[in-house]
Amino acid sequence: MGICLVASCASVAWSQDEPLAFTARVHMGLSATQVYGDQISGFNKFGVSAGATVDIRRKERKGMQWGILYTQKGSRRVPNTKNGDFNSWRYRFTYIDLPLTQVWNPEPEWWWGVGLQPSILIAGEEDFYGNGYTDLTYLELNSIDLGGILQAGFQWSQNMAIEARLSQSLLPISERPAQPVQRWDSFMMNMAIQWLFTWKLG
Repeated sequence: MGICLVASCASVAWSQDEPLAFTARVHMGLSATQVYGDQISGFNKFGVSAGATVDIRRKERKGMQWGILYTQKGSRRVPNTKNGDFNSWRYRFTYIDLPLTQVWNPEPEWWWGVGLQPSILIAGEEDFYGNGYTDLTYLELNSIDLGGILQAGFQWSQNMAIEARLSQSLLPISERPAQPVQRWDSFMMNMAIQWLFTWKLG
């Protein structure tokens, strides 16, 4: 409902004298992520990110983008083997991201944008013993992660571009534990960097 309201306000703000132009894009790339509250830092968890967006605008240099992307998020503890530390574990949180951004084109070939990104949780998994991912057991994640997003892209051919996105949860994705435990000492929040190859359709 919030997305509909933002889109409605944006459409009213646009000039009514110019026709809407729609451009569809397909994206595929990688995500590097971390989770605030899991006692480690660093964007050490890598995953897949892919989906599509629609660019909607009346003016050449300003518009709105709405998308749907499959993104693997989470975190990974990197062992420090030089100091005898072989302990490693991983979270993998799979989401469907629904970014809605306002974008500007300072120059025709590149753009930047800012907006909101609700994300729907598809699966929460853990791997603490190196035996592969299993369903998350002791931690309950919220079904929706509401985040903010920044993006920038460069059009390097007529139909192809590269894009970087930085997203951050605006609200916790889990409750704070009653007593801090290993791998969980606070409420959790997702942070993700996405590198995407983009193909413009049509």
